Amino acid sequence: MGSMKVSFEDLNSPQKEMEWDENCFNKFSNLLITNNRLSAVVKKVGYKAAFGVAAALTELIHLRSKTCFPNVGFDQEFAWRIEALWACTIDPTYLKSFKFDNRYFDENEVLTPHSANWSVMRHMAREYTKGSFYIHRYLINLTMLARHLAEDKKMFDSWFAETIRKTAEAFPCPYDYADLDFDNVLARYDCSTDAPIPREFFVDQEFEYSEEAAKLVLNVFLKSLDYENNPWLCTPEEMLEKGFKGEPYTIL
Repeated sequence: MGSMKVSFEDLNSPQKEMEWDENCFNKFSNLLITNNRLSAVVKKVGYKAAFGVAAALTELIHLRSKTCFPNVGFDQEFAWRIEALWACTIDPTYLKSFKFDNRYFDENEVLTPHSANWSVMRHMAREYTKGSFYIHRYLINLTMLARHLAEDKKMFDSWFAETIRKTAEAFPCPYDYADLDFDNVLARYDCSTDAPIPREFFVDQEFEYSEEAAKLVLNVFLKSLDYENNPWLCTPEEMLEKGFKGEPYTIL
């Protein structure tokens, strides 16, 4: 991986051609996909942070796919979903449902990168919201899919390496996979006290993280959300019923 500074915007340059077919869909949506080196890297980031990385990768995948598969459409639906993912990074109770539809085809009836993306995200969101310790595995698929879509692989590698480095440094994983009991299927991680992380931390090079800076941008983001129209967001009442601690749609 390179050492050059790459912004999130640098990764969104137009791409005229992209290798994509049914085999690509099957490869990147397959939850049995493995990459030991990548797995070791992503396991270093915290619980909410892992979901934040997933939200950033999903946003990037959507932007790249939109360029190459404009006929898929669904801009508003995807915008609402991505908003809900970022809200869920603040607290899992913001997400009303993880049952994302993932059947999006191109003009040749081939399942698109959108489909692979949301196929993986619905599984990760389900595991994240129920407190599964093993959510990092889904970052392997999302990272490899985003890299496949990238026009400049070295540029993507540099951005991803820096993103994971600073994320693991600021929000390290509070548990070691080597200490987990894989036979205890009922084990749950409570991330309610983990620090909420804003989108800016992952996509804005100029953003300097601090609790106060995060609180400021998070409140601006939360106030911008329309939970009455976004079908993927819970109402404040629904959040409180699910056990949310505090005042919904506000960082105190």
